[in-house]
Amino acid sequence: MDIFQRQWPMFTEVEKEQIRSMKVFVGGVGGLGTNQLIQLQRIGVKKIYFIDRDHVEASNLNRQILYGRGDIGESKVRTAKKKLEEFNLETEIEAIEGQITQDLEIPDDVDIVLDALDNYQARFDLEKAAWQKEKPFVHGAIRSWHGQLTSIIPGKTPRLEEILGENPDSKNEKNGTIPVFSPAVTMVAILQVLEAVKLHLDISDNLANKLLFVDMQDYSLEKIDFN
Repeated sequence: MDIFQRQWPMFTEVEKEQIRSMKVFVGGVGGLGTNQLIQLQRIGVKKIYFIDRDHVEASNLNRQILYGRGDIGESKVRTAKKKLEEFNLETEIEAIEGQITQDLEIPDDVDIVLDALDNYQARFDLEKAAWQKEKPFVHGAIRSWHGQLTSIIPGKTPRLEEILGENPDSKNEKNGTIPVFSPAVTMVAILQVLEAVKLHLDISDNLANKLLFVDMQDYSLEKIDFN
């Protein structure tokens, strides 16, 4: 039995094969990243690469849904790989333990890159790596009840730094730790996966040249069009 049979009526045969052959790179395996990994595996993409250097902490457990108390102190990428492989689904899992820097190289076979990071310098480095390999990059960020998303397409959209400014992190430094609420994190991660599928299938109603703001407190959406 095809475990994905409930989703295939939404797609053509060509689109079905495009999803089955899709290879995704996820930068960061925290709140956004763990949610993205589960969703990507559950839609049946061919392969997921993911990178992180951190270890699981107790403060992660409210939103980083692949980890439990027994994983505290363990490598995030090794733990995430083990948990995903225990589901025994079809997606290939490739974990990379390391830091995202300006020297990062995205594997050549990747189709799309997802931002699951929590600081903008790392985001800019990841977006640069995607741009250099001409890979679409789906940005997502969360703060409290609010999320934002955009897609960066090399040669077709502005760069992430052009959209957000040089150092958005400086706006948050004076306020200390950024508050995050698990359902809001999950919502943004799911929207990023939906956007990745739209871009991969070349569905025109996507977030290229647009910035989407999601307010989960009053359920409002605002979309800024750069064209």
